[in-house]
Amino acid sequence: MTASSAGSRAPRSLAGDLPGWASGLVTGAIAAAVSLLVVVAPTLAALATAPADGTDTDWGAGILAAMRIWLLGLGVPAATSLGTYSLVPLGLTLLILGILVATAQRFLLRSWDAVGLAIVAFTTLAGFVASFAWRDADDPSALIVRAVLGALLVSAPGIFAGRVRAYGLTIDAIDLVPPSVRTGVRSALSGLALVVVLAAGAGAVGAIRGAATMAETVTALDAGAVGSTVLAIAQLAYVPTLVIWMMAWVSGVGFGVGDGSVYAPAAIETGALPEVPLLAALPQSSGGLLVWTPVVLVAMGAAVRIVMRRRIRTWREDLVALGASAVVTLLVAAGTMRLAAGAVGSGRLAEVGPPVWAAAGAISGLLLAGHVLVGGVAAGLAGWRHRGDAPSEPVDLPQPAVGSSTP
Repeated sequence: MTASSAGSRAPRSLAGDLPGWASGLVTGAIAAAVSLLVVVAPTLAALATAPADGTDTDWGAGILAAMRIWLLGLGVPAATSLGTYSLVPLGLTLLILGILVATAQRFLLRSWDAVGLAIVAFTTLAGFVASFAWRDADDPSALIVRAVLGALLVSAPGIFAGRVRAYGLTIDAIDLVPPSVRTGVRSALSGLALVVVLAAGAGAVGAIRGAATMAETVTALDAGAVGSTVLAIAQLAYVPTLVIWMMAWVSGVGFGVGDGSVYAPAAIETGALPEVPLLAALPQSSGGLLVWTPVVLVAMGAAVRIVMRRRIRTWREDLVALGASAVVTLLVAAGTMRLAAGAVGSGRLAEVGPPVWAAAGAISGLLLAGHVLVGGVAAGLAGWRHRGDAPSEPVDLPQPAVGSSTP
């Protein structure tokens, strides 16, 4: 074994020297500490470079604010004097999830006990951080429960995925699921993936068009080099949230950023917005050809149905696959939309984001319409090709005469 390969195996060897239960506790603790440090470091950097006002820097307040931001990434709302902030920075959530996957892949042993203890360690530390960060809140117990539940929902798939990446996994129970149901689930996830790509593209177009406004906003804030960097990192945390908003936009339902505001392909009604550069990427145009944007989702559903056609053999399997696809799409889209809805203060910004069930229903219905369209056309073509296929009448051939040699 070479020195480089030995060095790359060192963390795994370190975990191998621990018993299974200890590797689980270490994995959960490292994931929590690293993900929290990722938030604490830029927060303290911004605090250190803030203009001095003659008073001592309150480092404790900076660490407390970083803890609350980290908990917001786990779905714990932050109540401040300016209002309640419950809009989850999904970029931070995905970062925590990635740290969990990488840590579990590197340090966790094969034992399933270690997996469970890693989840317990992470959720316990999240609850401890919440009890410290929100010890002065009106109802700290509710926030602690939210922190534990959010940490459980994030750590369970992250640590499980890390364990699978390290050791692989074979689940025989999947074979018990009917093939048509599995086809429907694949269709649903494929369609949603295409919708995410379309939404990200639409958001990128909005960001390019609003680049000048973003630059002007950053200049007006005059946050300095470090402050601007921290501001950019904070905005990146909300880029996935903006992509989900654009998913609601391409479905035709749209979303709102404050009471009375609507961002949809058919109409735009805006109001006063906070000085946040990322908001310059919101759609600025409506009407015209944009009203046909939801038709693209129908085309995506049709494309997925064409790709999946070889997995469907009978019309009964087709109905089961359609039903499974519609249900999975609706539930996953609704859960995604719920993550992108919340509050960013008080007043008219007490509720921002898409209408959850309306947007999810539109996405599911449009994709399902594409499936049905292709299935109906295929059934019509099959019937047209076989419309002349009728059993032929037997033909009476003349019988040869007796004694004739003609066959």
